Amino acid sequence: MRRIAVGLLLGWLLTFAWADGLREARLNVRGEVLELTPPALWDGRELWLPVQHLEPLGFPLEVNAHAIRLLTMPPDQPTAHIPLETKRGMSCVPVRDLTRRLGGYTRWDEPSQTLTLLARLQEARLEGDMLSLKTSLPVAWRTFKLENPNRLVIDLAGCALPEVPIPLPPPSERVQAVRVGQFDPNTVRIVLEMEVPHAAPENGLHREWQIALTPAMPIPTAAEPPDTSPIMVGEAHPEEPAPEPFQIPALQRVSQGVVQLSVPTPEGARPRVQFLENPLRITLDVPGYLQEAVEQVIGDPDLFVRTMRAVPIENGMVRLVLELSRSVGAQILSGKTGVTLHLRAPRNTGGKLSEKVIVIDPGHGGAQAGARWREGKTVIEEKTIVLAIALHVAELLSREGAKVILTRAEDKAVGLYERTALANSANAHFFISIHCDSNPRPNSASGTTIYYHKDDADSRALGQAILNEIVKVSGLPSRGVRSDSVLYQSGLAVLRTSTMPAVLIEVGYLNHAFDRAKLVQPAFQKRIAEAIVRGLKAHVEGL
Repeated sequence: MRRIAVGLLLGWLLTFAWADGLREARLNVRGEVLELTPPALWDGRELWLPVQHLEPLGFPLEVNAHAIRLLTMPPDQPTAHIPLETKRGMSCVPVRDLTRRLGGYTRWDEPSQTLTLLARLQEARLEGDMLSLKTSLPVAWRTFKLENPNRLVIDLAGCALPEVPIPLPPPSERVQAVRVGQFDPNTVRIVLEMEVPHAAPENGLHREWQIALTPAMPIPTAAEPPDTSPIMVGEAHPEEPAPEPFQIPALQRVSQGVVQLSVPTPEGARPRVQFLENPLRITLDVPGYLQEAVEQVIGDPDLFVRTMRAVPIENGMVRLVLELSRSVGAQILSGKTGVTLHLRAPRNTGGKLSEKVIVIDPGHGGAQAGARWREGKTVIEEKTIVLAIALHVAELLSREGAKVILTRAEDKAVGLYERTALANSANAHFFISIHCDSNPRPNSASGTTIYYHKDDADSRALGQAILNEIVKVSGLPSRGVRSDSVLYQSGLAVLRTSTMPAVLIEVGYLNHAFDRAKLVQPAFQKRIAEAIVRGLKAHVEGL
């Protein structure tokens, strides 16, 4: 009887803990997932962090018994103070709110239950031989050198580009050019082309700092005394030879318009391949040994690749990065001894955008509202937002001289198969469907996703070109270009039944407060439309 009572009590306690709506979560800061005890707690909208874990964040703040004060803001400002809340008996701070107030942003990943914190790059300024950098939150940064041409590279871990691009320093006598880009989802890369790259210091953790681009004068030091330590005599043990370093493989033309890259791998290895944007890249993670990053510039535009980099990553792996000169149709073939990548110009590209027929498909319509969100008496509907974006896209394409067909130009219902039948009968070159996303848990997902059908390389290339432009202006996280097979085994109807390259764009999440605030803005809708057209034009004309 006592065992039954104890079991019921434990069950009641577990039920009570589950009923508070909180889940244990992880925190990714500057590319490192923190192991926290007690853990952070996720309520579906906000991450609650016990105050004892604030120090690793490195944020400029002051903690007292009931609130924290942001030291970068005047103390008399209400926004400078964030009250602490008790969660499961612990004093906690809302991390998303804190990060937003400090000028950064956060990205929640549902599968891994991880919140990533990212700073924004705010300033990059050259003053003589000094590079001054500023970010909204502290970032872990490091410098390294590359050759051919000579460059100084500064990687900012835990950082993202700002919504509005910052002005870059003009060329100077010492620095011939400056480039800034999003190297990976968590890292901003700054590249300075210099005849003699130099940096002091070479790494650090800051939100505002300077890097000297010329070496300081050496300080005279006393001569070191001779080494008088005894010579040890014993049995010689030959050192094991170091493994052969990873070599960047050569790009080869294998037929008219097709370029091949073959990367040897141990038998049974499964290389990881990613398609990334801003700039357009393909990455392959393969087993290999490499002490430091190496890079090779490709001078032939017909090879589709601008540069190739090999970078050591964890667990004895090397990341091979192909920075593309244009969007490409890519086919990946894995064998027992390696992986082969075939690159080619995607179907229906070449020529001018003005020569193309493009179908623009605003999702839903009429009684089919799509995603909906109610705020008081106001109801926000997906069908209205996507129609506004689509009309802007159609107008801009018409100005380019392209022939544009809208599946609907007003609030009316159109069948799924009617949409693609219209595109197929018009022999359209491209089909672009525009939507807003939603999911069962409000504020749990944010950002732009573009879907293509199954393993269609041409549609994937189209989606990557468009997403490359959207992420530059949206201020929303990129959720990548994905196969529609992750949603349904047969894929999405409008993509499955299109005979031309086709993509479906989920611009943002209507049930996420940050995304929704942007989606309803006419200026944002116009920026997204302009980005779609720029991406499509770059895809067609190989820009």
